[in-house]
Amino acid sequence: MVFKPERFRELVSQAIIKHNLPFMFYLNENVITISRNTAKFDVTNLFKREKVRLKTLLESLPGRVSLTSYLWTSINTDGFLCVTCHFIDTEWKLQKRILNFQHMPPPHNGVCLTEKISSLLSDWGIEKKLFTITLDNASSNDTFLSNEGALRSNGDYFHIRCCAHVLNLVVQDGLKAIDEGIVKVRESVKYIKGSQARKQKFIDCVKYVNLNPKKGLRQDVPTRWNATYRL
Repeated sequence: MVFKPERFRELVSQAIIKHNLPFMFYLNENVITISRNTAKFDVTNLFKREKVRLKTLLESLPGRVSLTSYLWTSINTDGFLCVTCHFIDTEWKLQKRILNFQHMPPPHNGVCLTEKISSLLSDWGIEKKLFTITLDNASSNDTFLSNEGALRSNGDYFHIRCCAHVLNLVVQDGLKAIDEGIVKVRESVKYIKGSQARKQKFIDCVKYVNLNPKKGLRQDVPTRWNATYRL
C-alpha cells in the first residue's frame, strides 16, 4: 500500500473530531507526525468542506426543514446554544444534523435569540424553508417568537412546545410533595462525595450490611426529573 500524506492527514482530522482528541498527540515514533497548528488547520478545513456539502444538500431539498433549539448553561455558568435541523433527504430518509453548537454570551433574551437564530438560518440558506421549530417553555423563547418578523414566514411554520420540557415541569411539580426527603438525600450524597475519606467510610458501611459497593452514589441534577428519579 502506498502511503499518501494527504489521506493520512484527513484520517487524523476525522479521528480528532470523532474522539475529541487534542491537536497535539503522540503516535508511534516511526510515524511522521504533523504539528498542532497543521492538525488545527486540517480540522478547520474539514469542517468547512462538510458545511458546504450540508448547505448544498439543504438547498436541494424539495421540502421544508424542522428545527429544535436548546439553550443551556454549563456547570461553570457559560451559556451554549444548540440548533438541530431535521429533514427528509432526496432519498426520503429522515436526517438530523446539528447546524450550530457554540458559546452564547449573555443576555439570553428573546431579542438576542432572534438575532442569533435568524442569522444562523440565513447563513445556511434555509430561512424560507422552515416548517416547524421546537422550543422549551422558557419566557425568552416566547418573546423570541412574538417579535415582529422573527422567523414568522407569514405563518408558514408551527411553534411546537418541547414535550420533554413539559413532562419535566409536570414531574417537578409533583416532586414538590416529597421535596424535603429529596433534599435530604441530595445533601447526604453531596456530603459523602465531598471527601475521599467519607466515600471510603461509606463503602465500608455498605460492605458491612452486605450490599453491593460497586453501585456507588449518584449525584442528581435538580432541574432534571429523570436524574432525580435515578437518585
